[in-house]
This record gives sequence, C-alpha cells and structure tokens, in this order.
Amino acid sequence: MNQGINVLSALLITPYLFQRLGEDQYGLVNLGLSVVMLLSILVNYGFHLNGPKRLALLTSEPKQQSILINEVLWTKFVLSLVLIILLLLTVFVFDLFPNYGLILSFSSVILLGEVFFPMFILQGFDRLSLVSTTNVISKLFYLVGIFVFVNTTNDAIWVNFLFGMSSFVVNILLLVFIYRKWQLEFLWVFPSRIWARLKENFQFFLSTIAGHVSVHGGYIILSNFVEDSELGRFALAQRVAFLLRMVPVFLAQSILQHASRLYESDIPSFRKYLSNSFKGGLALTFSIGLFFSITAPWVIRLVGGEFVNYSANILRLLAFIPFMGMLNVANMINILVAERKRILAKATWISAFFMLLIAVLGSYYYGGYGLAVALLVAELFSFGVHYVFLKKIE
Repeated sequence: MNQGINVLSALLITPYLFQRLGEDQYGLVNLGLSVVMLLSILVNYGFHLNGPKRLALLTSEPKQQSILINEVLWTKFVLSLVLIILLLLTVFVFDLFPNYGLILSFSSVILLGEVFFPMFILQGFDRLSLVSTTNVISKLFYLVGIFVFVNTTNDAIWVNFLFGMSSFVVNILLLVFIYRKWQLEFLWVFPSRIWARLKENFQFFLSTIAGHVSVHGGYIILSNFVEDSELGRFALAQRVAFLLRMVPVFLAQSILQHASRLYESDIPSFRKYLSNSFKGGLALTFSIGLFFSITAPWVIRLVGGEFVNYSANILRLLAFIPFMGMLNVANMINILVAERKRILAKATWISAFFMLLIAVLGSYYYGGYGLAVALLVAELFSFGVHYVFLKKIE
C-alpha cells in the first residue's frame, strides 16, 4: 500500500513539474534531491538497519525501548543540525553549487524530516500500516503545496522544500502519537550517550553510505557529463525506477522483524521463512520489471505529460533494477539478523567503489544509457560480493 501511494503521487506530481519547470530545472531539482538524500545517510547513521531488530527483542522491556528510541532520535537530530549548517556554508560562503545552490539550501529541510521519521520504531513494533496512513497525509500536503506554489520555472526552489516540510510536520505528529500509544517516555540524552551510539553504529553507518552512493551517486555523476536537458529526461525515467527500486527494500523491511525473532529461537523455521519470502520477492520484482519494460512508452507519457523516447528507453533498462536488487535481499537479511557489521561494511563499500567506477565510465562514454547499464551491472556485482563474503564464514 505504501508503494502504491508513492506511485500514485508520482503520477500526479511528476507530469505537472516536468511541464511547469521544463527539462533543465526539473533535472536540477532532482539533482538537489539526490545530494540531500546522500546527506540523509549521515542523519540515519545506519540506525534503520539494527534499530528495528533491537526494538523487536525488547518487547517486554518498555523502559529500555524508551531509552533506545530517545538516544537514536537525539543522535539523528544533532547530526542533522551539523549537516544543515555545513550545507548552508557550502552554498552561501564557498559557492560550491552555483547552478542549483538555492534549490539545495531549500532542500535541506528534508534532513529534519528524516530525523523524526519513525520507520525504525514502527518496524520494531510491527506496525508498518501506520507508515502508509501518514504517507497519505504527507503526500496530500505535498500535492496541494505543489499545485499552489509551483507554477513557473522560478518556483523550482519550492519543490523539495515542500516535500521536506510536509514530511517533517507529519512525522512529528506521528511521533507524538507513537509516544502516547505505547506510553514511551521522552528523555533528555547526555552527549556521552550520543557519542556512544555514534561509535556503536559506525560499521552500519559505513555500509549505509556505500548503499546510498550506489542508489543516488549515479545521477550526480551523470550531471558532470551531460547537458541539463538530458539530465532532466533521465530524471523522468529515474523517478519511476526509484519508486520501483523501493519494492525490494520494503520487502526486506517487512520480513526483517519476524526473521529476527525466528533466528533467535528456531533456525530451521528462519531458513524456510526466508527462502519462501525470497522466492516470492524474485517472482514479484521480475514481473514488475517485465511489465514496466513493455509499457515504458505509455508510462513515460503518463508520468511526463508527453512522450519522450529517450526517457522510455532508459526506463526499459532501469525497470529491472528491482529484480537485481531483490537478488541481494536474502544476503542482507542473513547479515542483519546476526549483526555482521564488518561483513556488511566491506561488501557494501566494495560494491560502491565498483558502481562509482563503472558509472563514471558509462556516463562518460554513453551518457544516460551507459549509466543505466552500469546501475544494473552494479546490482548484480553487489549480490555476488555479499554472497561470497557470507559463504566464507559458513
């Protein structure tokens, strides 16, 4: 349901933005979003990887749950403030982003939305349905804001700001609801505990950096080798592909809590559950890839408000990224339930360096087409690296 909401909102908003902003500004808006999403990994700091499992194992200890949740939230809040200050300095003092600095600075509010996004809490409590409900409310605020405030190319600065602000407000309200429903305590956290959390989660943080570089880094690399107009056409296809790429991510999140409990109590049942979930996920993501590859021209016409042949061809390739990403889900679950932080960090960093290398080569020689192929190859390579590392310790 959550992914359905995201797809529906994209179908409503993307053609409007593409038509009102034009290829160039639409590409820069997405570039600013990619940069901020890369920075958001510093805010999340890998807590979304091990936080849900730890909460799931503390179901009978509400006091310990409150301590864990407050320490994570305060740590994320401190990191977000530091990042926003640094980002504003790079834009207004050092002028490092001359073409889209203003868009980028307004996009920084997304980082605050990431701080208070309680996904790791709801995962740990097995209440992901609340995410879908609040996602509807957030997207409605965003949709109304876009139609009211974004009418010309000069309004490009408001697109990511409205996205971030709607998430920030709704996430705050959801967090208040969670604290009241589960009778959690609001606690002040000493700097020493924030520092302890930073040290403890450092390996997960490293792996998260590599993972996000693999997802968002390619678009930033492409911006150095193509014109803004081509970047905008690529972004049109990438917007659809990014939503599809979240399918294996959501599947992994939905099975992690139950898998964690089975891993602690019944290994054979854990393996059977993981195997069945993995096979179902492969069938689903391959079907999605086939469907969107065949219907790419109609999807682009629907999403962009007009047919763009270049975007349709890119989508035909990117449509299979969810399937390639799903290949690695079983590996990731095996790593996360056992908290094999070092293996995760090594495997994701090797995968990220490989992705950056082939993304640069592909973008330099073949532009967007080269990047699309590079992203597919990188997903397959990542699966192989994680699989080999896991086999070594079995």
